[in-house]
Amino acid sequence: MRYELVNGVHTNTDVWQQEKKILLADNLHLLSIGSAPNFAGTMRQEAIKHSVNLYDWLTKRTAYDPDDYLFFNRAPVPDGTNILMNSDGFLALEYDGAPIGQMKLYPGTNRAVKEIDYFNPDGTNDLIEEYATDGRQYTQLFYNEGQPQEFDFLNLKGQPIIRYYYYENVLNYITIEDPETQEVLEHYDNLNEFVCRQVANLLTVQDQVTVCYMGVEMMALRYTKSHNILRLCENPFDEQGEIRGNLLGILNNDIQYIQEVQMTQAAYNALALRNFKLDKATVVADS
Repeated sequence: MRYELVNGVHTNTDVWQQEKKILLADNLHLLSIGSAPNFAGTMRQEAIKHSVNLYDWLTKRTAYDPDDYLFFNRAPVPDGTNILMNSDGFLALEYDGAPIGQMKLYPGTNRAVKEIDYFNPDGTNDLIEEYATDGRQYTQLFYNEGQPQEFDFLNLKGQPIIRYYYYENVLNYITIEDPETQEVLEHYDNLNEFVCRQVANLLTVQDQVTVCYMGVEMMALRYTKSHNILRLCENPFDEQGEIRGNLLGILNNDIQYIQEVQMTQAAYNALALRNFKLDKATVVADS
């Protein structure tokens, strides 16, 4: 399979527009590594036919009904809760006349629930429930006195598969568990290690993966056996005129998990004039 790996899909950014241009031009499958309750809806909106999200893959959340959603008056709030429309577009939740939370809707729908937030009496977060675009619960996020404690990513049955654990506002433990027995199958001390290991589990030696940027997208390929390509969408030099550190590492083969760098003729010439190694470089048309 030929993929383009991205962190998240933020449709109103130049980064996504560049990534989308390459995705469509090269007929690639999209692999997104960031959690995204609205992933399926965004793919439909952006007309991306072939895509996979790492969190959906892990939770086996593979069946989305594009025509379904959670209507706000069918949301699973406590019996007796009043749902009131605010001028800011949020729906206030009141119980016995007291505010207990708020409901957020997906933009442009006026009805499809995106998130339900429950508050402590002092107004800090107590519990947040996120919903996918098809109306099925995606996460439950637990807080203690407004501070994050545990975030659970659910399968289609509402069972936790991935759990984030926080200490003093820092994510310091992640588990993947059996949904039936709750046995911990894998555990990680940080998000970067979790993502890198799971991307390596998803990809095979037969796969080819393109990344456009030298940040978390590239780092996520650290343990993979796939053929990995950096499509250089950034200036090879930083603001001080120095070659970017990760690019130098790739060209010198200190970063071995990127086997090829695709770049424009102009970028190639600029690097060649300064005598950088270009054995891993391939010239492609300016996208």
